[in-house]
Amino acid sequence: GTVKIWTVDTSIGRLDTADIKSSTPLTARSHLQGHTRGINDVCWSPTAEYLATASDDKSLRLYDATKGETFVEFKGHQNFVFCCKFNPQSNLLVSGSYDETVKLFDVRCGECVMTLPAHSDPVTGVDFSPDGTCIVSGSYDGLIRVWDTATGECLKTIYAEGNPAVGNVLFAPNGRYVLAGTLDSKLRLWDVTGRVGAEGENATNESGQRTGRCSKTYSGHTNNRFCVFSAFSFANRDRQSVVSGSEDGKVYIFDLQSREIRQTLNAHTQAVLAVDAHRSLELIGSGGIDKTVRFWAPPAQHHHDS
Repeated sequence: GTVKIWTVDTSIGRLDTADIKSSTPLTARSHLQGHTRGINDVCWSPTAEYLATASDDKSLRLYDATKGETFVEFKGHQNFVFCCKFNPQSNLLVSGSYDETVKLFDVRCGECVMTLPAHSDPVTGVDFSPDGTCIVSGSYDGLIRVWDTATGECLKTIYAEGNPAVGNVLFAPNGRYVLAGTLDSKLRLWDVTGRVGAEGENATNESGQRTGRCSKTYSGHTNNRFCVFSAFSFANRDRQSVVSGSEDGKVYIFDLQSREIRQTLNAHTQAVLAVDAHRSLELIGSGGIDKTVRFWAPPAQHHHDS
C-alpha cells in the first residue's frame, strides 16, 4: 500500500498526439507508506497540504503531502474502504466501504462522528457538495443518495432505469448536478435540485421523495466490470468537458453540453480505472491496470505544476 507523488511538467503527454509511446518517464518525488494492503482511493485536501487514502486494510490515513508523514489513521470500517473525499473546509473526511456504510471522520482527531447505514451493497463513491452541506454516495445496489452533512438525513435517492450498479459519483462544481458512472457503460448527469431535465428519469421514489432528474447521458466508453472514475474538466471555459476512463484502455473526453465525444486518448494497454482533471490547468491524469500513470495536456500549455 504505497502512494507516490510526482511533479508534472504540463507540456508532456500532449492531447493532440495522445501517443503513449512518446511519453516522458517521471521519477516520484516522494513515497507515502503505512497501509498493509492495497489502496483504492487517494484524495487531496482543497489546500493541497494533505492527502487521504482509503485501503483494503479497512482504514484510511491522512498524510502531510510535503513531508510524507502520517498524521492520523482513521479506523472503524468493517471491510475494505473503497473511496474518500475531504469537505471544502478540510476538517471532515467522508468514506465509503464494502461494509455498505458511509462514515464521516473528524480530520483533527481521527474520530468517527457519524455512520450512515447508506446502502445494501458496497459503497463505491462518495463526495461533498461544493459548500460542504451535502454528501453524495453511490453503490453497487444501483442507488445514488444525497445526505445532509449535519444531520445524516437522506435527502434524495436516485437510480437509473434498470438499476445498474454505480461505480463512481461526484458533485459538479456548481453543486446543482451529480455525475454518476454506472456499469452499463454510461455516465449520467443528475440535477439534484429537483428541476426538470431533458432526459428526465425518476422524479420521485415510492415514498414520494423528490429524487432528481437525469439531465444528460454520456456514452461511448466501455464500463461493465470495474468501478471507473470520471471527472469534470472546466479549466478552459471554451472546452468544458466530462472525462472518463474506460475498460478498452482509453480515456474519453465528452463535450459537457453536446455529450459528443470530443477526443479519445489511447492511454493504456489495459483498462483505465482512474482519471482526474486539474481545477485550473488543462491537465488530465489517468491510471490503468497496466500499472502506469499518465499525464496529458494540450500543446499550448507550458506551465509547471505539481
